[in-house]
This record gives sequence, C-alpha cells and structure tokens, in this order.
Amino acid sequence: MSMPPTAGAQPRRAPVARPDRVRAGFPVLWMLASLLGLPAGVSTAVAAGVGVERAAQGQRLDRSIRRISLAHHVVRIRGLAPICPLMKRVLSMNVRYADLDGDNAEEAVVEAVTCQSTDGSADLVGVYKYERPDSVRELATEHAVRSSEPVFSGATGPLRLELIDGRLVRWFAVAGAACPSGKARAPGRRTLVYRWGGERFVVDRIEEVPPGGC
Repeated sequence: MSMPPTAGAQPRRAPVARPDRVRAGFPVLWMLASLLGLPAGVSTAVAAGVGVERAAQGQRLDRSIRRISLAHHVVRIRGLAPICPLMKRVLSMNVRYADLDGDNAEEAVVEAVTCQSTDGSADLVGVYKYERPDSVRELATEHAVRSSEPVFSGATGPLRLELIDGRLVRWFAVAGAACPSGKARAPGRRTLVYRWGGERFVVDRIEEVPPGGC
C-alpha cells in the first residue's frame, strides 16, 4: 500500500542532463568550436580544419551524388560531345566518394580516361559536387594544372587524384637528373595534400620522395 506524502515533503524529480556537464567532459573541443564559431555538433575533423570531414554524430550522410550518371555530366562540363565519338567520350572512370567540404554530403573524386587521352592514362581528374535536382558542378582546386611552378617542376607521367587516408591528394612522379654514368635514376614522387578552403581546395602541405640515387 502506498503511503501519502508527508506534509512539507517535496515530490522527487527525475534528474535532468545539464549541458555544462557535457561541456566539462570535452573542454578543449568545446573551446575550439566556440572560438571558431562552430556549432557543438561539428565533428573534431571540422574543428581541426583537416580538409576531409566526417558527418556530425547522429546525422546521415547525404549520398545523392551516387545515384546520377557522372559520365554524362563530365561530358557536358568538359564539352566532349562535339569532339568525341558517342561511345568513346568516356572510356573508363574511377570514382571515390567522401564528404570533402564538411557539409554532410558526399562529393565524387573522379579520374577518367576520355577520347582526348593520348597515352591511355586519365586525362580528366576533378572533384564533383551534387546539385539539385540532378546535376553536378566541379569544385575548384589550386594547382590543378601543370602550369604552376615550381610545384610541377620535373613532373613526369600522369597526374593522379585520390583519397589517401581520408585526404584529397594529388600526386605524380618526378624525374631526377641522369647519373654521371648515363644511368637513369628511379623517379621520385611529389604529393600535394589538400584541405577545403571554403571556396576551393587549397594545398595543406607538400610531401616529397626524392629520385633514386646513382
């Protein structure tokens, strides 16, 4: 049998989670997000500004770009229809997906071989963003062409655009000077690691593997 409450007794209330307790558990992240003007739900990857972002906890990543024909839009954006035969406009395409600008929607990292390729390697590399209702646009990237010196000095072979360890990366082989004996050196490798700069991808750092010795 339940007993009636005694006079003056206060009814018990369920405990309520306090935001300050949550903040106290992650003081560094909370302060960083506050200084940067970021909402509390933004991931640590966004707060650190690393370039490839994770969806905020509890949010579903928008994968709309996976349901459209990227080859069709590549042909349109690059104007291949008037200059390439119908069945040879895009000969092959390698596509990887990731949220690269932190907006909780995937972008497509594309390497494609078109009819304009002269050696069979990808002559079209770029990052494409989904636009409603069913289109895409290409996101700008610094140092997207070989004309940038000295970044592309000594470049040999095709340019590659990939996702490596969750980062947008452009890399290419770098030729070394010939040995005194005339023997060719093994090529080196130059890697440009990007981050999202708000309007375009900008170079975060450059990693260099020198050509082989003689």
